Amino acid sequence: MKISIKNYIILILIFFTLLPFVLLRIIAYPKIQSDLRTVIMDNLETVGNKQADIVSSWMKERKTDVIVAANNPYLANSLESAGGDDSEATEYLELVVSEYGYKGAFVCNADGIVTLATSEEEMGGDLSERDFIKQAMQGKPYATSIIPSVIALTNEFDEKETGLPTMFVSAPLKNGEAVIGVVAFRIHVATLSNLLQSQKFGKTGETFIVGKEGYMLTESRFSSNLKKTGTIRVRSALELKVVNPDNGKLTYSVDQCLKGKNGSSSKGYKDYAGISVLGVWRWLPELDWAVITEIDKAEVYGVAYNLNTLGWVLLFGIAFPIVFFAYIVGKKISNPIVELTAATEKMATGDLTQRVAINRGDELGILAASFNTMAEALDKKTKEIGGAEAAYRELFNALQAGIYQCEPGVEGKFIWVNQSCAEMFGYNSPEEMEGTKIKDIYVDQDDRKALVDKLEKEGVSKDFTSYCVKKNGEKFYTERTSHIVRDEKGKPVRMEGVIRDISDRKKMEDEMQKKSRKSQGDNKS
Repeated sequence: MKISIKNYIILILIFFTLLPFVLLRIIAYPKIQSDLRTVIMDNLETVGNKQADIVSSWMKERKTDVIVAANNPYLANSLESAGGDDSEATEYLELVVSEYGYKGAFVCNADGIVTLATSEEEMGGDLSERDFIKQAMQGKPYATSIIPSVIALTNEFDEKETGLPTMFVSAPLKNGEAVIGVVAFRIHVATLSNLLQSQKFGKTGETFIVGKEGYMLTESRFSSNLKKTGTIRVRSALELKVVNPDNGKLTYSVDQCLKGKNGSSSKGYKDYAGISVLGVWRWLPELDWAVITEIDKAEVYGVAYNLNTLGWVLLFGIAFPIVFFAYIVGKKISNPIVELTAATEKMATGDLTQRVAINRGDELGILAASFNTMAEALDKKTKEIGGAEAAYRELFNALQAGIYQCEPGVEGKFIWVNQSCAEMFGYNSPEEMEGTKIKDIYVDQDDRKALVDKLEKEGVSKDFTSYCVKKNGEKFYTERTSHIVRDEKGKPVRMEGVIRDISDRKKMEDEMQKKSRKSQGDNKS
């Protein structure tokens, strides 16, 4: 497809003007977006690892608290002086509960019977089968996972509730090296949930703990929304199994974590609400807990997506004015060239009256002025040549002899003939004869071949006589002088010549020959 110079100039202007913006969009933007995602994931991993460290540190502090309490002589003495005054030991436990935010504290003897407690409801209870009592009786501190409470506890609504999420830390009470009992603290699980939720990151970021059965152990930041949707009844801890609602399987982060793998995902996966999130996960083997940190993918990559949209908006927003500007400038530059081209094409068809009206002080103006000068000179010269040609044609047509131009070769045609030549062969005008085959004027067409051979060899033929036929079939004798015209490479271009009707002369010569023969016969007799 042919592109005009105007469109070509406009396209060039648009291309080089938009090129920096396109390169920015194609090369710079992906790099910025990639770097932004890397920074985002680095920050998310930092938050996730910090949250996991906070959980580990928090749990170590709880164990430290119970170990310190186990070393308090008041508690060991309370077991050894059964039935004695336990007021000091009770005050100590109440102080620990009050100062450190525990839900309760109690002491069990070697048989697992609660002998001292901050809650009257727990006094005398048999806890000998509970893991945290058994483990502590073996001489080492122990922390349970978050489990449903066996007894009724006061919930967040100031109501008594059985099955409330709770957990215990315990340590052995010793007399020397002998374990004589256990001290245990009931941990306020909401404290851990609040601790995790206190680390804010974004509108949708949250950290939660999942147990080895796949259930959430701490409260989701979005528990109120989960209640509205009917996903949970009261709370997410111990109620919500962390599965992808689309397939009912554990979410990717939980599945990986329960396999003992630490990691992260920058590509995203569906969370327990069916939302695509980015996540970081850490497995805490000493607790059998998975610490999951997640944030909605749309929020995190929103900046990158907005940057993408902004890039396209800027590109197209700038493109339209640039295209318009390029069109105006391109048109201004190319219009004179287009006008000159159109005038030149018309001149090529023979219209030498073409002129261009381009008044500019630059090179295009000079070119236009030169074109007009050339066109005027060419028109003048052509008219002069035309006048001379007309004069020559009048002269040729006035001659009695036929003048012709024809194509080379045996099969050639007449290109041009004068009036005398046309009339000689019975045509009314030269135009009627032009285009006819030359060999058709010969009675014996071998004469044409003989003439062509002679011209091709010698270039000139004089007084070549042949018997010809007119348009109406009348036959007559002709004599011609011809020459061949060749191009710069020596190739025949045309044949030209002068032809005369010698019928009268031929008749006279025949009569003279007859008389001569008769006279010779008379002399012999």
